[in-house]
Amino acid sequence: MRSETRKVQQVGHSTLMVSLPKDWVIATGLSPGETLTIQRDDNQILHILPVGSLEKKEILKCILDADKCDKKGLLTRIITGIYIIGYETLEITSTKGFSDENMTEIRNVIQHLTGMNIVDENANELVIKNFVDPTRFPTNGLLRRLYIITSWMQDASIKGLKERKRSILTEAINMENEVDRLYRLVVRQLLLAVRDKSIEKKLGVESSMNIVGDRTVAKVLEKIGDLAEEIAKEVLLIIENEQKIDKKVIEDLEQMFKQTHDVFEISMKGFFSTDINESNEAIERINNIRLTRKKVRESILSRFRKSLTNGNESDLSTISAYLSLNTIIINLEQISTFTSTISEIAINRAVEKENDLLKIQKVATSDSLT
Repeated sequence: MRSETRKVQQVGHSTLMVSLPKDWVIATGLSPGETLTIQRDDNQILHILPVGSLEKKEILKCILDADKCDKKGLLTRIITGIYIIGYETLEITSTKGFSDENMTEIRNVIQHLTGMNIVDENANELVIKNFVDPTRFPTNGLLRRLYIITSWMQDASIKGLKERKRSILTEAINMENEVDRLYRLVVRQLLLAVRDKSIEKKLGVESSMNIVGDRTVAKVLEKIGDLAEEIAKEVLLIIENEQKIDKKVIEDLEQMFKQTHDVFEISMKGFFSTDINESNEAIERINNIRLTRKKVRESILSRFRKSLTNGNESDLSTISAYLSLNTIIINLEQISTFTSTISEIAINRAVEKENDLLKIQKVATSDSLT
């Protein structure tokens, strides 16, 4: 970005004038009498654009050589990255022709990318376009959807354990794909907002400063989705192996699930409402979850030792159940730790402007040095 200084001149009694850089005038083809659009951002910086330039959208196209993507998973990760960065059109080429493995990989990945569709294909070339209007999906709506899904996944796991229902656990595991799809869409939206300020407001992003926080929250929710999927898989493993879990252990686990769920709910409410008190409460409650984790682990370990001593079950089955339960406990604690990150972002966002707890005053430079 180039920087130039211009002197402000007074024209008439109340009008101030600044001359435009000559090379900029030539580059934009501006002529005397034409109209300019002036935008003012949150930092009181003016952006001067020729009228109509906002309507001129640059269509980004990326050409990918599939023959060079010969490492496992590389093609999938590059296509995903291209989508997230914001390219509208992707052309994939192969001089030797696409293999069945190539086509399967390409079709599988675009199924998990919102709006991506194959519009043209032959033996050596495949064209994928994105047809999603980014302004249809406000960021907060997508983040709220991520929260609802990941919260339900946790509830489904404890319900599946209590009622020994495989169907609800399988559904929770499958929902992780939806979490990943929404996460990628959120990041794509936010990166588009960075490049195009007009999109930023349509997405409901109040300030450019919020973009980093929103992306972090989206990533945290995606990681919580991964942890919830692992929990559901461990519960399903317990049921499939027909392992009996002591009623007291299930009650202790249910308490930990409830505490984690409550903290998650308070944290997200604080984030969406920018409520400092709720966000602070969520962070403080995490200490209770750590105490519960210790209690539950000791309870499980005690019953594990007892079962080995009494010979109620084979050692292999008992050890497997213990490891699954331990993994569930660890993942629940990790979820609460990730939750604290969301609350910290909410508090940081809240202090950007005045509220019931704080006032913001401008201090003159000379006063601040005394």
